[in-house]
Amino acid sequence: MGIVALPVVLVVGLAAVYLILRLAGAVLIIADPLEKVDAVVVLSGGSERLPEAARLMRERYGNWLVLTETGEIRPGVFGSDDLHAEANRLGIPSSSILITERTVTSTRDEAVAVLHLMQERNLSSCIVVTDPFHTLRTRVIFRDIFRGSDKEIIVSPVPASWYRSRDWFLSARGWQYTAQEYFKLTLYLLGFRLD
Repeated sequence: MGIVALPVVLVVGLAAVYLILRLAGAVLIIADPLEKVDAVVVLSGGSERLPEAARLMRERYGNWLVLTETGEIRPGVFGSDDLHAEANRLGIPSSSILITERTVTSTRDEAVAVLHLMQERNLSSCIVVTDPFHTLRTRVIFRDIFRGSDKEIIVSPVPASWYRSRDWFLSARGWQYTAQEYFKLTLYLLGFRLD
C-alpha cells in the first residue's frame, strides 16, 4: 500500500465507523407523525418527558395527560404524585390528568396499564412520549400489547433530548443506554418478557 493510500484508507475507515455508530443510534429513534389524539401519555423514567408532553397538551394534540403509576419512588423515576404536581406547574390542570390504576415497573407494564385505562375511559388514540433511545422498543411493546384492540398509538421522542444519533457515542451514558436498549429489545423479541 502506498504512502498516499494510507491516509485515504484511514479517512474512509473512520467515516465508515462514524456512519455505523450513527445508524446504530438512528435505528432506535422512532418519530411517528403527530396528529390530534385523545390522550398524551408520559412514560415514567425520564425528566425531559413531561415538559414535552405538556407542550403537546398546550398545543392541543390531546385532551388528557396520562401518567403511569410507579408506586414507590425509585432513583431516576419520579412518582405519579410528583409528576402530577409538575404537570400542574407546567400549565396542565388536574382536571385533564389521568393516572393509571396499575402500578408499573417496566415499559410492558406501562403499555398494559395504558391500554386498560384507555378501554375504561373509551379513549381511542394516544401519543406516547419517551426518550429518543427508548422509542423503538416502546413502539414494539405498545403495538404488541395493543394488538387486537381498536386503540391507536403514536410514538414521539423528546426533541430536546441529550440523545442524538449523530453523537450518542461520544459519552459513556450514550453507550450505556444504546447497549441497554438493544439488549432489552433483543430479549423482548426473543420472547423474554422482562420489560
